[in-house]
Amino acid sequence: MAATNILAPFTAVRLAWAIAGKFTSEPDGKVSAQDAEDRLKKMSTEAAKNPTEQSYVSQSEATIFAAVRNLEIIYKGRKLNFEENEKVRQAYMENVQDSIQFGSKAKDYLKTLPTIAIAGPGVAGTLGPSIAAYFGVVEVNQSLFLWGFGALTAGLGYLIHAYFVYRGRKRSQMLYVEQDYERNLYYDQYLARVVATLTGLYQDIDRIHEQTFSAYYPIKNGNAQRVVEDLLKGVRPTMCKYVNEHMRKGLVTPEVWTLCEVGEPPSAKCPHWT
Repeated sequence: MAATNILAPFTAVRLAWAIAGKFTSEPDGKVSAQDAEDRLKKMSTEAAKNPTEQSYVSQSEATIFAAVRNLEIIYKGRKLNFEENEKVRQAYMENVQDSIQFGSKAKDYLKTLPTIAIAGPGVAGTLGPSIAAYFGVVEVNQSLFLWGFGALTAGLGYLIHAYFVYRGRKRSQMLYVEQDYERNLYYDQYLARVVATLTGLYQDIDRIHEQTFSAYYPIKNGNAQRVVEDLLKGVRPTMCKYVNEHMRKGLVTPEVWTLCEVGEPPSAKCPHWT
């Protein structure tokens, strides 16, 4: 017998990836995982009819579940990265909200200054003439002064509040962009580890096949890396190839982030491309 008729190495890779779905919170992933485990059990039952196949499938099954265990660790590591990133960004967001609240309190305080002046004749009686004297005005109408002072402080309060709100909103938008970008980086790292694990699984199964059947499993197109890449092609991130460089240079803004994230060909419209 030159090759197995039950469990090809690339089938083992697909089964391992499907079984790893049980670690996610998605119902479909758990269903697919159960189906894959049931299929592997049927293969073991079928292999029991032939000693050579039984030896090969038994060793392969142990290797598959070892790889699944590694995939579980990788997945939990990605989940932890996401959770920690969420906490860090939440702390930044609280700082932004604090600055907005500071601007609001400053506005409210400035609005109360004319009232304080009215409530305290000593303050008004001293403050008005002092300011007038500073500007060379000999006489000053107290009511007119208080009206002007109130308008000035109200306007100043509005400007301060508007400044902090504007900065807060812009910073909030950029924080969401940075968080999205960092999650893409974590996800890309996660997939790189998955590729390494599944590629190693294919190679291990193929070595077991060579030891059992005295030949590596015949593969028509490419190699182990190609098999894994084809399997994960649909879940790869699509960020623009320039996004890391542009993030470092501060060129990425909320307005262009969608182009950065979806990658080519829409990112060809990126204003920073040269």
